Amino acid sequence: MMRLLSKKQIYTEVGYMLSSISGGDIFISALLCIGGLFGLMLSFYLVLCFIQWVSDVIEEKRWRVWKEWIL
Repeated sequence: MMRLLSKKQIYTEVGYMLSSISGGDIFISALLCIGGLFGLMLSFYLVLCFIQWVSDVIEEKRWRVWKEWIL
């Protein structure tokens, strides 16, 4: 087994890789996590809006009006 040259180096199958984590990397990863959570919440909200819209169309029988326009 080869000796590591520095504590910040990780051995992989391909070779050595530096494992230094700077403050900028942590900041960018935190922003990505927050952005991902925001995207999930927004998509969930849009799905709920669509479900509510379909429910309103069925309840108020608006599809009958649309049927007259099409036919």
